[in-house]
Amino acid sequence: MDGKVAAQQPIDKLNGAGNGRAIPDECWQRVLGNLEAIELSGCAVTCQRINRLADHPELWQTLLRTDFCASITHRAMLLAWMAMHHNFHPRQLYIFKRREHLLDLEIARADLHQRCQQAKELERKQRCLRALNYFLVRVAHCLLCITLLATSILLWLQLKDAVEISYYVVFSPLFGFEVFFLIGSCITFTIYFQRSSAGWTFYWNRLQGTVRWLILFTSPCESFLVLCLAGSALPLLAATLEKDLQLPWPSLHFLPPFLGLWLSTLCFAFSVIRRRSCSSSCIGSCLFLWVPLALFSSLLFLRLTFWPSVSPTMMMLPLLLVTCTLILFSSFLTIASFCLGYRGSRDWMEYATTTLLAILVFLLPMLSVEIAVVSYLKGACTINWVFAPWTAWLSGLVLFAVWQSFTPLKPASLPQLDRLPNRYRRGHDLHSDTEMLLPQP
Repeated sequence: MDGKVAAQQPIDKLNGAGNGRAIPDECWQRVLGNLEAIELSGCAVTCQRINRLADHPELWQTLLRTDFCASITHRAMLLAWMAMHHNFHPRQLYIFKRREHLLDLEIARADLHQRCQQAKELERKQRCLRALNYFLVRVAHCLLCITLLATSILLWLQLKDAVEISYYVVFSPLFGFEVFFLIGSCITFTIYFQRSSAGWTFYWNRLQGTVRWLILFTSPCESFLVLCLAGSALPLLAATLEKDLQLPWPSLHFLPPFLGLWLSTLCFAFSVIRRRSCSSSCIGSCLFLWVPLALFSSLLFLRLTFWPSVSPTMMMLPLLLVTCTLILFSSFLTIASFCLGYRGSRDWMEYATTTLLAILVFLLPMLSVEIAVVSYLKGACTINWVFAPWTAWLSGLVLFAVWQSFTPLKPASLPQLDRLPNRYRRGHDLHSDTEMLLPQP
C-alpha cells in the first residue's frame, strides 16, 4: 500500500492534485484552440477554470473564421458583421451563425429533395416517352416490312396459281398493319389534343412518328382525312379484285381504289401548299415524288381501263427517270464527299458512306424491280423474276428492322445529385447539438 501511495504522489504533483492547476493557461488555450465548438462547450462544464478559459473571445472568433469562411470574400463579410455586433460575445455570434447555417441546410435539403422528386418524375416521363416512340417508330417499321414481305409472298403464290386464296387473305397482313397504324394514330391525336396541359406538353414536343409529322405539315382535320382516304385504298383494291364492288360503268371498275389514293394525295398536297411557303424542299418533293407518282398512277389507271395498249415502258417511265436521276445525283454526291473526306474532313466521309449505303440498299434494288416489272409486262420474263428481287430486298429490310427493333434505346441518365456536406451531422436531429453551445449553468 505504501508503494502505491508513493507512486501516486509524483502524478499528483504533475497534475496539481488532479485539477490541472499546474498547467499554465497558455497551454490550456493552445489545447482548447484545437477543439471544435461542440467539444469546446463540452469541456467548459468540467470546472470553473476551463469554463473561463473556454469562454475566451479569441477562441470563438477563430471558430467563426474557421467554420463560416469559405473564401476571402466571406472572411471580409464576416469581419464586417462581427464589427457591427461587437457588443455581443463571439460565442453568441457563433450560436446565431450556426443556427442560420442549419436553417440554410434545411432549405438546401428541402430543395434537394424537391429536385430529386422532379428528377424521378422526369425519368418516369422519359421511360414512357421512349416506350411510346419505340412503339410508334421501330415497331411500326418492323411490322410494315414484315407485312409487305408476307403480302408479297402471298401475291406471288396467287399469281403463280400455286394456291387458291382470295385477295382479302392476300392483303390481310397489310390490313393488320392498318389496324396497328390506326391505334398509333389515335394515341398521337390524343396526345395532340391534350398538349395544352403541362403533363402532355412534354410528350408532344418529343413525340416521333409519321402521324405527328403529318399533323405538323397539315392540320388535325386534314391529317385525319388523309389517313382515312389512304387507308381505304387497300380494302377497295381487294374488293375490286374480288369483284365484290360493282360500278354501273364497267370501264371504271378500278376507279374506287385509285380515287381514294388520288383524293388523299390531293388533300395532303393542297394542305402543304396552303400552310407552307414555296421552298426548294417543296419543289424537290414535287419533282421527285408527287409528280412521278401521279403520272404513274394515271398511266396505270388508263392501262387498266380506257387505254389497254399503253406501253409498259411508257407506264413505268416516270419511276424509271426518277430512280435513275437519284442514282446519278447520289453517285456524284458520294464521289465528291469521298474526295473531300480524304482531305481530312470526317463529316464528309460519314456523309459519303451514308449516301453510298442509300444507293446500294434502296435505289439500286428499286431500279432492278422496276426493270423486272417492265420485262414481265412485255413478256420477256416470268413472274419469278419480278418477285425474286423484290422478296430478297424486303427480306433484307425485315432483318434490318428486326435487328433495329431489338437494339435497346439508351436511357437518359439523370444527373448525380451529391449529398450536401454536413460536418455537424451526428445521425440525429439538426438542432440537437446546437443547444450544447450555450453556456452551461
